[in-house]
Formats: sequence, C-alpha cells, structure tokens
Amino acid sequence: MCFSIHVHCSLQQIYVNLLYNARNQRNMSRRKYPFQYELTPDTLEKDTRWLTLWLKNIGTDSLHNMDINMHSTDSLQISLRKSSDHIFRLTPDEERFLSFQVDAHGTTALYFSIKYFKEGGSFHWDSPWIREQVLGEVAELEGILVSNPYGIIGRELEAEATIKGLGSSDGLDLQFWVDTPSGEHEVLAEIKTKKLSRGEEVSYTAKIIPKETGYYTVYGSLYDHNRRIGREFDTIWVEK
Repeated sequence: MCFSIHVHCSLQQIYVNLLYNARNQRNMSRRKYPFQYELTPDTLEKDTRWLTLWLKNIGTDSLHNMDINMHSTDSLQISLRKSSDHIFRLTPDEERFLSFQVDAHGTTALYFSIKYFKEGGSFHWDSPWIREQVLGEVAELEGILVSNPYGIIGRELEAEATIKGLGSSDGLDLQFWVDTPSGEHEVLAEIKTKKLSRGEEVSYTAKIIPKETGYYTVYGSLYDHNRRIGREFDTIWVEK
C-alpha cells in the first residue's frame, strides 16, 4: 500500500490496491449467463463517489470488444459522471474490476449493459436492477403495487405504496398519479404521512377507476418538503 507522498506508486500497484479493496468489500455476487458480477459498495454517502464492478466470464467462449455502460433508473437520485468502460478480451473464468463515478443524492436502482462480440456475431446483455442505497434520507419509498395486474373499465382498483422510515421525520408528502392510455395525467391522491421513526413501515392507498382500454401506469412520488426522495410505479392492463 502507498501512504507517503514521498513514495511513487506505479499504476500497476495502484490497480492491485484497488482490486484488493474491492474484493474485501464484496458481499453478494449475482449470476446471469455468461457473467457473474457484483457492484460495490451497496451503500454510499451523498456526494461524488466511486463504484466498482467486478465482472467474471462464466461462459465457455472468449468475449471481445466489450462496451460496458452503467445506467441509473432515476438520475435525480444518482447521476453518472463516468458511465462507461471497455474490455478488449475476457476469456472463460477471467475476471476484471471496472470503476464508475456517480453523483449520489438519494437511493435508487442501477443496472449495466454490455455489448460484446464472440464467435457467431455481436450480442447485447443487461443486468437486473441493483439497488444502491444513499445514506442521509429520512425515509424510503419501498414500492407501489396495484391490487390487480388486469383491470376492467368502471371497476375500482387500489394502489398501495409502502414507506420505510430511515430517520426521524415530521411527516412527508406522498402523491399518487397515473398516466392513462390516452396520455392524460391524473392525480389520484395527495397524502401527508404520519411521523416516521427509523425502521417503521407504513402503507397508504389510493383508488383508481379506469375509464378506457389500454395500459395504465400508476406512480407514487415521495417528497420531503419540496424535494423528491423516492418514486416507484406499477403498470396494469385494462379491458372492457
């Protein structure tokens, strides 16, 4: 390790140190063929931060000219500064560590995509969403769920949002709204939540009565004063 400004560390040594630190922060790897992967750390302080992606080829073919891109599902919460990297070749059982820089403001999900070449042509691969927690928020909108994935025109449905307290709050603002098949935006409910303590969970509901056939997307947005700290959605199909 290189701690003194009088010691000149080679790029190779710095890279070795980075890999050592990343290995010791790993807590759970995921597999989706042809890759095994892990994103660390899974918790960030607010500010500009670095994430490390450990990537291993678990397939039987060598992969070439790999373009790896990180994506945020909510750039208001986590935006990307350094979002891409490249690997010229990754042979079977070979692993690499890649770094990505983000601006962290709140908890959201990240995922990464890979375009690569192997014998037979070019291929595209996406990871599942990976939750990245950002510390310092008073609460988190854990999810929203509509009571039935299929609706019937004129029949009432219920959307439920679940909130978890991460600190002490005097109450937050929760808004339900929906995008209809015709493109209309409708506010379903605006709710002032109860005071939440750390670890406390509470659910709130809103009613929706579909009026047309097609896809409805129901959103829940959570605000701490005027700052949005969470957004989740669920999509349903409505027919006659």
